[in-house]
This record gives sequence, C-alpha cells and structure tokens, in this order.
Amino acid sequence: MKKILFFSSATALVALTFCLQSCEFFKKGGAGAEGDSDSLSFCTVMYEDTMTVVDAYVSQNMRVDFPLPEVTGALADTIRAYLVKAVASNYFPLYEEEDPNAKTFEYNVGDEEGYLSAYAGEGMSRMVAEVTRMAEEGWATGYYNNYTASISTQTEKYVTLEEAHEIFTGGAHGAYIVTGLTFRTSDGARMGWNLFDMSKKAELIALLKKGVMDYLEVSTEEELQDQLQVWDDPDTPENELEFGLPLPRAVPYVTTKGVAFIYQQYEIVCYAAGLPSVVIPAEELRDLLSEEGRALLDVE
Repeated sequence: MKKILFFSSATALVALTFCLQSCEFFKKGGAGAEGDSDSLSFCTVMYEDTMTVVDAYVSQNMRVDFPLPEVTGALADTIRAYLVKAVASNYFPLYEEEDPNAKTFEYNVGDEEGYLSAYAGEGMSRMVAEVTRMAEEGWATGYYNNYTASISTQTEKYVTLEEAHEIFTGGAHGAYIVTGLTFRTSDGARMGWNLFDMSKKAELIALLKKGVMDYLEVSTEEELQDQLQVWDDPDTPENELEFGLPLPRAVPYVTTKGVAFIYQQYEIVCYAAGLPSVVIPAEELRDLLSEEGRALLDVE
C-alpha cells in the first residue's frame, strides 16, 4: 500500500496534526522486486493544493517515491540525494539566476513528508504571489506546477526512476518534461551514456533514427528531415548532426523492454509533435554496449 499524504493551505495544520506518521512500503519491478530481500522498499509522499486566486486557478502537486528511512546503503543514499535535489529544483522557484527570495529547507532521513511539504508549500505561496501581482497589472492567468518522481522498475541489477514535470505560467500552453534515470544496485552509480561504447555513436544514432521515424510515422529520410528542427547542441556529444540526428539531451534509462531514449519539447520537432520517445531492446544494442552496459543488461 502506498502512503498518500494530502496537504492544502487551509487544512495543513490539521493534516500535520492528525495524519499517520508511518509510511507503508511498496516494491516495483520484475525480477528482484516483490519477495526479494535485496530489493529496496519505497514510500510515496505527496503534496496537493489547489485554490482560486483573483479568479485564477493555482495548483501545486508533487509526488515522490523515497526509499524507506530504515533502508541504508549506497543505492538508497544515492537515490535519496538525487530526490532531495530534485524536490528543491522543481517546487516552482522564480526563474532568476540569483533569486534573493530563495529558501533552503533541511532534509532529515525519516522526514520526507516535512521536506516535501516545505518546498511544495513555498512553491504554492510563490505562485499565489505571482498570480496576484500579475492580476494587479491587468493579466489574469492561472498557474500550476506538477512534479512526479516514481520508481518504475526494480531488478537485482538496477532501479529506474522516471520523472515528469509539468508547469504552466500563462500563454498558449504549458511546458512538459519527461526523463528517466537508472541507478546500479551494486554501488548506486548513475547509468546513462556510459551504457554505450560511444565510439559507435553512428550506429547508435542509426537505430535511434529508425525509432524516431516510427514515432513520427514517416518512412523516408526526406520526410524525417522535413519534420526535424535541429541544431548542434554543445551539451551532447559533438558532430552528431553529421549522422542526421542529435542524441537526446536527457540521458537514456533502462526499462524492462530495453533502453529508453526521449527528446523533450522543441528539442528536435515542433510542439505539436510531442516528445519523441524510443525504446530499443537490449539485444538490438548488443554490439553497441560498453562493458558496464553489457553487465547491467545481461547481454553477453
């Protein structure tokens, strides 16, 4: 059973006073999940708050799967450290390089509910203030901020966390980001491009391109290039465009069906085309994997 904790600005004190202070565990995944003593146990912590401010809708929703407090070791510590930073990065700060109003809340293992509610509550307050300010200036618009970090797969060799962040601050539409991150169970190491032998980048992009073409429902290189909106990105490996497609900015992650790759909004196609995503079975990647990748994916 998942622990779900609800807060609202009007009932936060009551909820904090009367909510159960335990968090029942769950396990996810295939091999190495339920019944395996080596798999991690997690609890889901949630914050939900919605209100109307000067006739505008304001909403904050955050849901995060944390390792249970009693779970120790490198893997649990690495996942916790990542989630603590993720919560602090996605609670809806003002978008300024140096924000004089930024707050930092302390995290203590066992107080995941308090940590999440502190940041999420701060984010809600900032959205309300921003919507109020805009209304005073003659711009009536709603705001929302939704962030989810959930354990999607757990095996004896890895744990995969999937994230989704959706935000709206006015305009034609909101922004939506979906990513994943795989952690190696043996030492908590974060896996990504190190799954691959990057000297074989051309072959990897060829497979990725085929998947993108399937996603976009095009059958020729010419049709693909007509839909692509790409440029050389300094944050990804160099010279990718010579192969006709850049690698995604987000790192690949492992699922039970293979390795997942996902492009974000506007990264290679227009907004209407969504987030092109491709899952390539491990067997198809056999010759492109690094030693670490082969070991993690059980590919000889």
